[in-house]
Amino acid sequence: MVKKDKLAKSVTPQRKNIAAEFSAPQWIQDENDPNVPAPSGELTQKQRLVLIITLVVVFPFCMWAGWFEFGRAQSGNWRAWVYTFEWPFFGAIAIYLFRRLMRGDVPKIPRPDLAALAKLSDDESDSEKK
Repeated sequence: MVKKDKLAKSVTPQRKNIAAEFSAPQWIQDENDPNVPAPSGELTQKQRLVLIITLVVVFPFCMWAGWFEFGRAQSGNWRAWVYTFEWPFFGAIAIYLFRRLMRGDVPKIPRPDLAALAKLSDDESDSEKK
C-alpha cells in the first residue's frame, strides 16, 4: 500500500494524460463507476468503413473457399465435404456480426470482481494449508 501511495503522489500532469490515453476502452470499463460515461453505441465513420471493407473481403472469400472445397469433395476427398459447408457458415457468421456491429450492439465484457476473486483464492489457500 505504501508503494502505491508513493506512486500516486509522484504522478505528474503529463503522466495523467498518458494514463488516460492508454486506459481501457469504454466497452470494457467498470460499469459501476459513475464517473465513466456510458458508451454511445454509435460507430465512427472509420469503424463503419473498416467493417464494410472487412465484409467485402471476408464474405466472397468464404463463398469461394466453399466452392473450392466442393470441387475437391467431388474429386474424392471425403474430408472436403465438411469444409464445403463450413466456409459458407463462416460467411454467414460474418454477415451476422456485421449487422450486429453496425447497429451498435457491441457485446459487453464483464469486469471481474477482483475483491471476491482474491477472497476466494485466500479461502482456497487456507483450506489447503489445513
